[in-house]
Amino acid sequence: MKDFKKIKLLVCDCDGVLTDGLIVYDSHSAELKNFSAHDGLGIKMLKHTDIQVAVITGRYSKMLERRCQDLEIRFLFQNIQNKKRCLIELLQELCLGFENVAYIGDDWNDYLAMQDCLIKIAPKNAPLSFQKTVDHITENPGGYGAVRDAIEYILQGKNDYEKTLMLFLEDLNKM
Repeated sequence: MKDFKKIKLLVCDCDGVLTDGLIVYDSHSAELKNFSAHDGLGIKMLKHTDIQVAVITGRYSKMLERRCQDLEIRFLFQNIQNKKRCLIELLQELCLGFENVAYIGDDWNDYLAMQDCLIKIAPKNAPLSFQKTVDHITENPGGYGAVRDAIEYILQGKNDYEKTLMLFLEDLNKM
């Protein structure tokens, strides 16, 4: 049994996790990305827990910067080729260890970073060979609620889902 209570950091990849993995360019070479509102609400729910969120991605995107600003995600790392090194540096900054991390990634470029994490999660649309390396596969594919599924899985594992939901709803009621 894994001790979900130890989870203090959720690390997400972007393409294929926060998005559906499609990279679309318009006729002006602008890049377009789709993000799930369900994922966003799940990330907002985490504000009522002791879990912080980080995004580590191998690409750069202005849209991702905006999404992270909208969701108040403090830790955004882009153009990262060595995600494990980046994660180690973040863990040192936060005084955490791999036993405090849940990581959701969708392909082999996430593997080295997530292999030592307490909880390893892949979205439903990750390659089958990659899915075999993780602890949990989400019900929804990347870009369509996979991060929300991961958040609910973690909160339920911590026995904090109902409490977190109530705190979130109380905050909504105050607005």
